[in-house]
Amino acid sequence: MEIPVQYFQSIITVQLAIAGALLWQIRFFDSDLRDKERDASLPDPRLRLLMALLITANLFGALEAMREGGGRITAILLTVGLAVSLLPILLRTLPPLGRDAATMKRDPHYWVTVAGLVLFTAVVALIVSIP
Repeated sequence: MEIPVQYFQSIITVQLAIAGALLWQIRFFDSDLRDKERDASLPDPRLRLLMALLITANLFGALEAMREGGGRITAILLTVGLAVSLLPILLRTLPPLGRDAATMKRDPHYWVTVAGLVLFTAVVALIVSIP
């Protein structure tokens, strides 16, 4: 089954928007912050590298699919990659899952995060399973 080129163009557009949002969230464009403040607010470097690799793979995968005429498997992989790259944004907008270091108590609304992640996974699985 041939997937229209516009689908892969949409993947690229959304992926670029996600990359911009992630850069904004980690305050990449703030020149006012001192190096120590910036380093303290950044996520783990390994996580940043993983996200950069995922976003790059998605972008080049979509470009290759447009060039070669990607099929259903390619579309599924790119959709899942797009969903995974959206997770950091989703997790920053929901209550934290971890316990507070000082009190060892969870946020009283952490169930909202769990429910949101389950719903997000269900929606992605539904989208991927539709023929």
